[in-house]
Amino acid sequence: MFFFVAPWLLFVLSAVSKGPDCFSCANPPPGTIFCDDFESEEPLRNRYFEYDDDQGDFIRMKGVGRNGSAGMRVKWQKGEVDAGKLHKAIGRSPDRNMFFAEMPEKDFNEIYWRMDIRLQSGWQGGGGDKLSRATAIAGTNWQQSMIAHIWSGGKSPANKYLVLDPASGINAKGELVTKKYNDFDNLIWLGNKRGSLAIFNEKNIGKWFCVVAHVKLNTPGKSNGIFEFWIDNELQAGSYDLDWHKDWNRNPGSYMINAVFFENYWNAGAPKDQERYFDNILISTQPISCECEETGKTREKR
Repeated sequence: MFFFVAPWLLFVLSAVSKGPDCFSCANPPPGTIFCDDFESEEPLRNRYFEYDDDQGDFIRMKGVGRNGSAGMRVKWQKGEVDAGKLHKAIGRSPDRNMFFAEMPEKDFNEIYWRMDIRLQSGWQGGGGDKLSRATAIAGTNWQQSMIAHIWSGGKSPANKYLVLDPASGINAKGELVTKKYNDFDNLIWLGNKRGSLAIFNEKNIGKWFCVVAHVKLNTPGKSNGIFEFWIDNELQAGSYDLDWHKDWNRNPGSYMINAVFFENYWNAGAPKDQERYFDNILISTQPISCECEETGKTREKR
């Protein structure tokens, strides 16, 4: 039996199935430093100072973003470790090759940043390790004075969760001691904390999640720095007594937060061929909500 469905009803059903597409960089919230919903067809290399497309495996694609919009598709082959990256510069930095920096004369001691993430149906292996980080590049050899890592934790079942893992490149005397990028021999780890929602377990595969992180550097000489993150507006973990920089920031020439990275680095390699998807990158000086009608409102930190 044939049933006629009016075109207007098909439109309504489609809208209901997709849900509201309320995030748009055409109307960014107050405090925005940088916004990318991947609707622009401008080359990504014109927006990020470093973009590795992993030979076409990490690319912008129509239809893979939230609510059927454009987004980023990352494809791993079995055993692959590094499947591409997007590196965004903000504020003042010592490296003139950190192109396309937003507000390049400004110092940021506090930022919020957002990314939306979804795993392909049938995904295996947990969170895939490295996801995102905010950092302060403090020298021409890419010495880092701080790193705010957001990544998945360890072996199963810990790898079903996101973890905040702060690290400092400043010693007890307030001196920069790192000598290069990811100088693990000289970084001081400040204590990791695991989130409460297992977004990478089997029942959550295929769902979109909005991840928001917040970093605030400490007042020079005080242990009052902040690092916290939310998933879909639910606080997952937070540290509020961090000594990111000792008193290093008393020097007006010291560098503050000047880069945010979005990455696809799987330490042990992907267990099989599979994909995940990114959308809605936002970096801001103000709190970020995953619900559009609340964007820009102040939320409780604890």
